[in-house]
Amino acid sequence: MEGQITLTEYLKTLIEDRKVWDLTTYINSKGKAQYTQIKDIIAEYIEDEHLLDSLTNQVSVYVLRQGLGYMEYLRQQAKGE
Repeated sequence: MEGQITLTEYLKTLIEDRKVWDLTTYINSKGKAQYTQIKDIIAEYIEDEHLLDSLTNQVSVYVLRQGLGYMEYLRQQAKGE
């Protein structure tokens, strides 16, 4: 309808204004940093501190990459690509 914006236009504005969080920022908004949340979950199953740190780091890097990919996806969607 005339005078209404599309979802794509709305998302584009939010992304450009940095009002939409990426996945990592959303996760970090839960009261603990992403890394700490991951470590807490893994620590329930792993007692070896070195292994715990290695696994936590690998999972954290994975989630960070997913967050970056998610933001790129949103940007593409907002541009209509």
